[in-house]
Amino acid sequence: MTLKEKIQFLHANGYTQQKISDETGINQSSVSRILKDTQQSVQYEKGKALDLVIEKLSAQPLAQ
Repeated sequence: MTLKEKIQFLHANGYTQQKISDETGINQSSVSRILKDTQQSVQYEKGKALDLVIEKLSAQPLAQ
């Protein structure tokens, strides 16, 4: 999954750009640039934080 796909996944699950920023440390402006394909990378620690948010979300049972 690319960086952009990860952010799109979170967005599809109700995360705003600001919430992604708050939970990962990736600046909101960077989140926007990633979605616009004008930024392709983030610092390692922030990328790992993004992975952890996705793992946490994926591990939760689906709401019924």
